Amino acid sequence: MKRMIGIVIVAIAFAGFTSPAFAKDIKIGIVVETLGNPYFACLKRSAEAEAKNHPNVKLTVLSGALGTDLIGVTKMIDDLIQKRVHVLAFSAIDPNAMVQTVKKVQKSGIRVLIHSDDLAKQVARHFVGPDQYYGQSAVAKAVAEELGGKGKVALMEGVPGNMSSILRKRGARDTLAKYKGIKVVGVWAANWDRAQGLKKAEDILTAHPDISAIVAVNDDMALGALQAVKARGKLGKIIVTGFNGVEEAMQEVYRGNMLATVLTFCDSVGKQLVRTGVDVAMDKDDKSKYTIDTGTIPLDTRLLQAVGKNLKAGIK
Repeated sequence: MKRMIGIVIVAIAFAGFTSPAFAKDIKIGIVVETLGNPYFACLKRSAEAEAKNHPNVKLTVLSGALGTDLIGVTKMIDDLIQKRVHVLAFSAIDPNAMVQTVKKVQKSGIRVLIHSDDLAKQVARHFVGPDQYYGQSAVAKAVAEELGGKGKVALMEGVPGNMSSILRKRGARDTLAKYKGIKVVGVWAANWDRAQGLKKAEDILTAHPDISAIVAVNDDMALGALQAVKARGKLGKIIVTGFNGVEEAMQEVYRGNMLATVLTFCDSVGKQLVRTGVDVAMDKDDKSKYTIDTGTIPLDTRLLQAVGKNLKAGIK
C-alpha cells in the first residue's frame, strides 16, 4: 500500500512537471510588423478579444512602425524575452535571418509560434496563417481567364525575400506560366506599402503602356496601383488584383474596380494564435502538425456581386 501511494505521488509530481497546470497566468507575447497594415491591426484586435475568453491569459501585443523594420521587430522580441512570456509569436519578416532568432528565444525557455510570414526552416513549434501559394494561384487564374489567356502582366511583390512574398509571387508565376499567351513583363517590389504601390504602378504604366494587368500580392499595394490606374484614365482597361481581403479592397472588388483579392481571415489568425499559445503552454498541442492553416478564400467581382445581389433580395 505504501509502495502504491509512493508511485501515485511520483506520478502526480512528474505530471505536474511535464505538463504544468498553470495555476498562475499564461503569458503570451505577439509581435506584429506594423499596425499601419490593416491585416496586422485586425490580427491584434482579434487576439486581444480572444484573450478575454481565457481568464488566466495575459497577452502583450507589440507592433513596429514599419513592416520592413527587422531591427525594431528583433528589439520587441528581446523585450518579450525579458518579460519572461511563456509563448512568443512573431512573423518572420526575414525568413532566413529569423531562424536564429527563433533558436535564441527557444534557448531562453520560451516556446515560439510563427504567424503570417513563415520561416525558411520549420524550427518553431507551429506556423499559424493562410496558404499563401494557393490563394495567389487562384487570383492569377482569375486574371488569366479574364484576359482570355492573352496579355501582358506585371507582378508587384512585397518585401523581397519575405516568405509570404516569395510564396505569393511563386503562386502567380506558376499559374500564369500555364497560359502561353500571357507574358509576365517583370516584378516590382513595393514593400507592402500603398504609397510605394502607387509609385511602382506609375513606373509600370510608363514602361509598359500596353499592360493588361497588375497583380499585387497584397491589398495596400493593389490600392496604390488602382490609384495610378485611375489617374491614367485606364480604370476598367487594366486589371488590378490584391491579397488579404481588407475591407477597402473588397469594396473595390465589389464595384468592379479591382478584379479580385484573397480573404485571409486576419481575425482567425489572431484568435488561433491565442488558442494555440494556450495549448502550447500546457503541452496539449499536436506537435506533429507544424502548419495551422487559418484558411483562404479567393474573392472576385462576380462572386461578391452575386452574394450582394442575393443579400439584397433577402436570403432565407
